[in-house]
Amino acid sequence: MRQRRPTAVLSAVGALVLLTGCANYVDDSELDGAQARDAMVALVQQTIDAAGGDWTPLSDEPASSECSTPEGSAGVTFSWDQERTGTGDPESLIRTVAKTWKQSDYDATIRQDTIDDGRPLWSAATTGKAVESISVNASPRRVSVEVQSRCGEGDVADFA
Repeated sequence: MRQRRPTAVLSAVGALVLLTGCANYVDDSELDGAQARDAMVALVQQTIDAAGGDWTPLSDEPASSECSTPEGSAGVTFSWDQERTGTGDPESLIRTVAKTWKQSDYDATIRQDTIDDGRPLWSAATTGKAVESISVNASPRRVSVEVQSRCGEGDVADFA
């Protein structure tokens, strides 16, 4: 599998979100689809930067799907999962990501579990603001980011 860092796309979108004020997305105000996508991409970039390593997106760009906004309008939501090779210290990686999220006013939940072969699996998750949910799972084998954006107003066909 060819490894690519989504740096160029993420950096450009991340810069756009920073310039437009990602902090504007902290309340429950309605977003359009592009704002929902861009805020999610910026948080993914922040997360993988904190975790370090060479990441591979599981799709070339954020995948869109239909949703309904809280106001009942047609909407679009995005996911853009990422993965990389494992880490020798999953706990430290997860605590670093959680600290980064907390610095951006996200509450992070940390869990420790054990994989079938006895190795540790550490996870951090948060919700709200830029995303419906985001989680990072870290083990000696693999580290992954799973994310779902907030529902933004718009037609999913415009983002296909």
